[in-house]
Amino acid sequence: NGDAARKVKLTDLEDPAFDPNDPANGGINYETGMAAIYAVTANGKILKGVPAFALAYEQVGLGWLWGIYNVPGMRQLINLGYDIFAKYRTRLTRGSSLEELVRLHREKNVLENANDCERCNKM
Repeated sequence: NGDAARKVKLTDLEDPAFDPNDPANGGINYETGMAAIYAVTANGKILKGVPAFALAYEQVGLGWLWGIYNVPGMRQLINLGYDIFAKYRTRLTRGSSLEELVRLHREKNVLENANDCERCNKM
């Protein structure tokens, strides 16, 4: 499918071509994007956390999975669960703190910009 048919576009924040200033990325930089999941709608609206998941599932025809989100009390519980997960996600999935990943990302960018890619490829 072409871009016109695309309902969800995933963005790799670690891709060297990633540009936080691209309107399609909503101004979300590496550190912000690694701290929580975000969605940027076609009209530029930015959603963070559980609402980003709900939109993505809705776009691919699985919005019904989020019906529980509208049950009284469940929204707060689900949001709290996600906030706790987001706080520790990089430790669980990458073995490093968010701060460490941001530091390494910045170092790699400095090395890449200095054309010292032999060392940056080891990071």
